[in-house]
Amino acid sequence: MIASVTDKDELQLNAYCDGELDLASAAAFERRLAEDETLRAEYTRLMSLRQAFRSFPQSEMPAGLQARILSSLDAAERPNRITALRQRSWSLRALAAAAVFGAVISSSVMMTLDRFDQREEVASQVVAGHIRGLMAPQPFDVASSDRHTVKPWFTSRLPESPQVPDLAAQGFTLLGGRVDVIGHAPVATIVYKHAAHTVSLTTLRRGQSVSDQAVAGYNVRSWSDPDFTYVAVSDLPAADLATFERVFSAGSPAPEVK
Repeated sequence: MIASVTDKDELQLNAYCDGELDLASAAAFERRLAEDETLRAEYTRLMSLRQAFRSFPQSEMPAGLQARILSSLDAAERPNRITALRQRSWSLRALAAAAVFGAVISSSVMMTLDRFDQREEVASQVVAGHIRGLMAPQPFDVASSDRHTVKPWFTSRLPESPQVPDLAAQGFTLLGGRVDVIGHAPVATIVYKHAAHTVSLTTLRRGQSVSDQAVAGYNVRSWSDPDFTYVAVSDLPAADLATFERVFSAGSPAPEVK
């Protein structure tokens, strides 16, 4: 019989899914997820439930609701209470308009907040991958300064692999690469060194968006090309990450026309 998830585990699981755990606790919990089949099944169930909830269609005000409200007024009293009815009619119209406006604003705000939460969650996961790399004996799975070694290594493991430019002449030495998992999808992370600083460059699918920000003391910088969204993480100053973006973009060949 498979053991059930304890109340403590359930609380920690919900906190993890809501992004409320600090990076160290999140990393420890992810290790437990990898090892605990019961906990992993509960995580999958919870994420599926959340996804199903988000997919529910938005309710809209039925057409003609305002007309039905106005028609429900006692027509016999209209001649004797013109002023009062006008006030009531205006109030009902205002109420209906406010309801429609509120529904539109609420939907817009919820969509905006959902997109913001997704961007923040992706940024947190990328930074967590960078930190795990720094805590490991080495921050890469394949160690090589030769882009002709790192690029094929990614190609053999991922559906799509990024360009791996040699930026040593610009001050960013290629160390190797690793595969991270962002939002249940394996992604390529190229690792560079600048002086004593490590730069993790994670490549996400095209169309994803991550805001430039600081997370847990690390700077995050993101940009896109027609093939990928790139997210660079390092303890380098923001200006140096901007330089890294410039030299990486200049060092990568133009994407092939597909």
